[in-house]
Amino acid sequence: MNRIQKISWLMVLCISVSLILSAIAITVLYLMFGFPAAWAGFGFMGLTGVSGLAPTIFKKDPGPIQCDERDRLINMKAARIGFGFSYGIFGLLCMGIWVYRYSQSIETISIHLLPMLFMAAGITVYLTHAITILMLYGKDNKPIEGGVA
Repeated sequence: MNRIQKISWLMVLCISVSLILSAIAITVLYLMFGFPAAWAGFGFMGLTGVSGLAPTIFKKDPGPIQCDERDRLINMKAARIGFGFSYGIFGLLCMGIWVYRYSQSIETISIHLLPMLFMAAGITVYLTHAITILMLYGKDNKPIEGGVA
């Protein structure tokens, strides 16, 4: 497993754990106190920041070549897919909020909602990028059917 894969695994782990803990915390706080107090459960999203330490945790691979053309192509493809998913999630959230507010005859939204939309798009791009990297490396490393003979 190369350095890029290790970094991706750490990102997937950190983001997944923080999303699950946030969802649990928001649910519990909502049942106990209701909104707006339940939004404090988003504090667990701070655990996502641990994934930013991945390049310092996982040192560069030994040897003169750190990455080749295949690694760069995988990274570029993962970045494009991550951007596409992020754009799609952002669009769905914006349109979903608009439809909900329109159906409730509410003409305005809270400005406190805007950072949450931005955060959702950012989390989506990083999580999708990491998952795509792992999928693309895994796709190329599958054993050949029928053996190597």
